[in-house]
Amino acid sequence: MAINIQDHKVKAVFDDAHRNSRPVFMIVIATKPCYVKLASLVRACEEQNISTLIIESGQHYDAVLTEAGTLFDITDKIAINLNVTGNMLKKAASMALAVEQLTHYFAELAPNTCVVPVVSGDTLTSNLLPQYWYLATGVRAVHVEAGLRSMGPASWQSLRGENLLLQRQSDWVRYRDMPFPEGIDTVLTSCVSDLLLAPIERNQRILLKEGYSPENIDIVGSLSADAVVLQSKQQPQKTIYQCFPELAHGTWIRVDIHRRENLTKPILTALLKALIKLVSEHIQIVFVKYNAFTRAIDKYQLDALLEKASEAGVVFQPLWPSYQHVLEFVTGKHCRFVYSDSGGLQEELHTLNVPMLTCRANTDRPETVLDSQSNLLLPPLDDAFIYAGLRLAIDEPQKVWPTSAAQKLYGDDVGQTIAASLARYQNKVKRHIDTLEGY
Repeated sequence: MAINIQDHKVKAVFDDAHRNSRPVFMIVIATKPCYVKLASLVRACEEQNISTLIIESGQHYDAVLTEAGTLFDITDKIAINLNVTGNMLKKAASMALAVEQLTHYFAELAPNTCVVPVVSGDTLTSNLLPQYWYLATGVRAVHVEAGLRSMGPASWQSLRGENLLLQRQSDWVRYRDMPFPEGIDTVLTSCVSDLLLAPIERNQRILLKEGYSPENIDIVGSLSADAVVLQSKQQPQKTIYQCFPELAHGTWIRVDIHRRENLTKPILTALLKALIKLVSEHIQIVFVKYNAFTRAIDKYQLDALLEKASEAGVVFQPLWPSYQHVLEFVTGKHCRFVYSDSGGLQEELHTLNVPMLTCRANTDRPETVLDSQSNLLLPPLDDAFIYAGLRLAIDEPQKVWPTSAAQKLYGDDVGQTIAASLARYQNKVKRHIDTLEGY
């Protein structure tokens, strides 16, 4: 395996860092949400004259998934692709080899320049790259979205039907290993990071409880807020209704799931059965099929049930062409609400004041349920539970989402705030550069 390096882009960054006697911040793009979330940070670092090198892991190869790179003006800025692919174990091995190649390359190019990884969220890349980087160089990372931990009601047995609403008054507990492996990825990422950028005060409190020093934590907001503001001002070349004309009629529930804990035969069966019952009651449902969902349907031979759902009236569509289409639809008059297992979407829809149900028993954004009340958990326990929860949201939305304008949680101009944190942090790196091994 060989990494792809565009030497002229890399050298330009290192020349800039050398002229100004400062470190290089290596911003790592791992998945589509990273393209979306990190775009405003990349722009802010340019505006604040911070030496930044943009790399990608390579784990997203689908053209629709990586479209966000072009949409957010990142693709042309990427200088290195690590070509990390395969299952989790293969990615771990590939990442170790890629980091070894990268550190050797940097050592030959600029032996006296410190490179600090900047990773986002809870991806496998955000976990592995900083660990291997620390082992190879002694340099710790910057963790964007630090302190997210999954929480949820201690028990779901009594929360059926309208009792679903009582989850906001229930005792919430930490779900240590959920979602898998992201729940562990985010913890291990912070372990090898020196600057922890927490979205909100709740995340800061968690990090402090885990033993991190207050001086290493900044509360900065969430880059998701920047992303939706930035792209809500843009118009796609073709509207979502030109791409899918049926969506221009009536009001729809948008459904999508992609997390591995939901892609089991019992859960997929329960979900499709619940949706079949709803469309039989003339509820319009559009189900956007992620690649992981399609693979799971094939794996468990659920094609007949999928076809039954389609014949009953569930509209299945491929991944929408653009992130702008998602924003256009969810903020328009034809979207009733969203039912998804996405973590980032919980932040994005909150910022847009769009109601959401989360297809999980826990969430690493508990503030959207407990504080802003823009979100409610509806785990896929069985088809009756899913149906009753969706039916409640359809019939009594004012009870499910009791605030008409949710409390805004995630800040404004977050990219600029994080860039300012990096600017301050680079002074600390320069002061300690003589103690960092490997350079």
